[in-house]
Amino acid sequence: MVNHLLVTLVDRVLGKGKQTARGNYAYHCPFCQHHKPKLEINFTENKKGHNPWHCWVCNTRGKTIVSLLKRSKSYEHIEEAIKLVPKGQFVEEVEIVNTITLPSEFTSLIDHPSDIMGKHALAYLKRRGIFMDDIIKYNIGYCESGEYQNMIIIP
Repeated sequence: MVNHLLVTLVDRVLGKGKQTARGNYAYHCPFCQHHKPKLEINFTENKKGHNPWHCWVCNTRGKTIVSLLKRSKSYEHIEEAIKLVPKGQFVEEVEIVNTITLPSEFTSLIDHPSDIMGKHALAYLKRRGIFMDDIIKYNIGYCESGEYQNMIIIP
């Protein structure tokens, strides 16, 4: 069952949310400031008594509403949230952060590579309407060997 008092509190902190599915509400993320509401908060407690939340853009996530309020620096609302959530919610808060790295074989196309693979990569991108300004802006490159051999890499 959705805790509507908690929804009202989060609405005051993050702005009006949009109800999605199964007790979830979508908000504009205070961490990445994405222009669409990509922060999903589940206001229906799971079996462990948590209300998990997750931003689909910046991958910031947590298990409780209190952790969300702490991360968004809304300290004045934390006491009120503590009164509205069950006691079991404050045990074991863990944040998972995924880091993505470029392959070690990555070669940037910014430097106009003189090898045949680089020329093929540039021609391939040009045929698809991607030109040097896009290559520079997104640091597009390619791999000559390894798992991503003969592939365009867009970081």
